[in-house]
Amino acid sequence: MDTNTNSTISKDQSESIIMINDDANGPPVIKEFFSKLSTNIEKNRRTGSCNVCSLSITDTYKTTSNFLKHLKIKHRLIFDKWKSKQDQVVQETNQPKITIAYNRDNEKYSTSNKRQQLLNNSIIRNLIVNMSLPFSIVDNQSFKHFMLDVDPKYNMINRRDITRNFLPAMHKSCIKKLQEVCNRSNYISLTLDVWSDRRMRSYFGITLHAIVDDHYKTYLLSFERLTGKYSGEKLAAEFDRVTQLYNLKDKLVRIITDNANNNQAAFNHLVLPGFDEYFDDSIDDQSELETNDDDTNNDECDKNRLEIEEVNDDIYGSTLNAPTDQEFLRLPCFIHSLQLVVHDGIKAASGALSSLKKVADLAKLAHTSNSFAERLEEHHYSIPRANSTRWNSQFQTVKKVIGIPFAVLNSILTDLNKNSTILTQGECYATISLVAPTILGILIDLEHELAASNLSLVSLCEALISSIKARFSGLLCHFEIDVPFASYSMSERFSDPIFLVTPVLDARFKFLWLDNLQGM
Repeated sequence: MDTNTNSTISKDQSESIIMINDDANGPPVIKEFFSKLSTNIEKNRRTGSCNVCSLSITDTYKTTSNFLKHLKIKHRLIFDKWKSKQDQVVQETNQPKITIAYNRDNEKYSTSNKRQQLLNNSIIRNLIVNMSLPFSIVDNQSFKHFMLDVDPKYNMINRRDITRNFLPAMHKSCIKKLQEVCNRSNYISLTLDVWSDRRMRSYFGITLHAIVDDHYKTYLLSFERLTGKYSGEKLAAEFDRVTQLYNLKDKLVRIITDNANNNQAAFNHLVLPGFDEYFDDSIDDQSELETNDDDTNNDECDKNRLEIEEVNDDIYGSTLNAPTDQEFLRLPCFIHSLQLVVHDGIKAASGALSSLKKVADLAKLAHTSNSFAERLEEHHYSIPRANSTRWNSQFQTVKKVIGIPFAVLNSILTDLNKNSTILTQGECYATISLVAPTILGILIDLEHELAASNLSLVSLCEALISSIKARFSGLLCHFEIDVPFASYSMSERFSDPIFLVTPVLDARFKFLWLDNLQGM
């Protein structure tokens, strides 16, 4: 008998057995429910007799699976009662184990954890998609520290997973939802537009308009990058892909678009007189956030710059394979045509050229001279950057400059030795109902202004009236207004009765807008 180990060693011809007394060290569950414990050194096995039923149980040394299995099957109630007491003792212990405290700081959510998935989706949807932040934000150490403060258990998503897994999955989900919307809609209209950003990268967008469950809905169906030279065939191929993907061929009733010539004219002639030099030299927009980490340099952008070719109006009809007797009409863009009217009027305002040029010079100075911009900021003024493709952007620039008190502006320029409209996109309604009331209202106001104008404004009013009658002749002829028919054949599409029906159905107008005809 070895008194130091409380063990009894016995030897025979085949094996050596160490007999461990009940008071020896061992797992609590074994000490509680089993006795006569013995260990076979050669076979690494432990055997014990159940205190309840005296059944002998054998298991691998230092494991308890067989012992626990016996208790759960044969003596479940007794075992559960003992386990609940043990759990209560652990909960009442004030001093936690050091291993628990250590693991708590390093424990991270699994990929299937709901909290992990919630934070992943929030980062992608709110920061990357909605706020247009770059993918690299998830690699930024400051952002990682921020997320550690938000939730220490959050396992930071990596950039590769975003681009290869999360975004493709979200894209498929969006397409599926859009397909469901299209399936529920019987009549659908599309808006097609070619658009270029400030770096002259061009895109082709297709927007859906439909009434779903008595609610007007607008969704973006396609937004594809265009590079090199594009023709009608390339646009038609993308148009055909979208109509097949969403099964739209038998549901389309209107397409709103302009051919390349009309778009090009609308954009190339929207620079206010005097603003030509403002747009001659590119002004770096340091405040604009670049969100693409893999943006090409300027040389590559020049190579990929879009070269516009004339687009045949019939490409969309041929894509749909519509029979000749089927009603299918492509409507022109109301805003583009109205912008051309504005340009025609501005060209006639020759007396304002010198003033507009001075305003353009001041605006350019505000965006190239830090000293001038800082002095304006001291007086709580600023001059917004003008956009060459939006006349109302230049109008707002002029308005801001005129709003600066002459004394303040003159003082700043002397110290530095420098002697020298907004119509937002419709949110919840279709803008087609605005066309007839807007054009009719503008024409009436111009004619009233012409009758009361002095000599300096007569040429401007006459130019605007002549242009609006020519470009919207198809619409105005419905009101028996004398219009030229020999010019601007593109505008004849405004003769579509839909421009008369939609404002009547619009609760904002009804028949009230027709009251203006009495004054003509």
